[in-house]
Amino acid sequence: MKYMVGYALAMVCATMGSPAAGSAVARADAGPSCVEYDNEYKLEWQASWAIYEAEQQNPADGRAVSYAELPVTIAAPLDKVWSVYTDVRNGIGRHSFLKDVIVHRVCDADGDRVTNFTALEDIPMGPVTFPGHTQAEQRLHPDEHYYTADSWDVPNVTTHQLITFTDNGDGTTTVDEQLTFVADQALIDFTATNGVAAHWASQQAVKEDIENGTL
Repeated sequence: MKYMVGYALAMVCATMGSPAAGSAVARADAGPSCVEYDNEYKLEWQASWAIYEAEQQNPADGRAVSYAELPVTIAAPLDKVWSVYTDVRNGIGRHSFLKDVIVHRVCDADGDRVTNFTALEDIPMGPVTFPGHTQAEQRLHPDEHYYTADSWDVPNVTTHQLITFTDNGDGTTTVDEQLTFVADQALIDFTATNGVAAHWASQQAVKEDIENGTL
């Protein structure tokens, strides 16, 4: 069950110069701007993403929707905040569930970067832990200082993210996370509540570690 994509979820992957643990050595794809990584989670990502894409084309999708917005101001220049904040592996140990990120494909085109990945999460469910696999795609737009990310997980929970970065002109940067959760009606409150909590906790941990020099 998904209690929210990792900061994901989010958040999202500017670290693709080196594959995450468990990935094979990268090889050049047919397209000169893309790199593929071999790993045991790749087929799972492909199957799950096919479900996600089919649902995006379904006008009869009757799932419930919940929105949230989480702005935070960080005492650091925009370039520094962008570099740290978009590095998905910086969420490991700061996001409450995120344990690892497995990258499947990275494509660069016209200055933008698209990354397909699986976030491995240990999700607490009362006395037990559920090994969640969140399937995601992140799109970085560094020239415009924003990125988007979409994710899907069982039981049919989708999260959309729009993250913007604003230089405040005084040495600080405001990051605004705009989140959209889509889930069955019975799950939407639980999904949104836990998702917002996980994002907020990760956001505050990253802010603290940027400002104290850890990141």
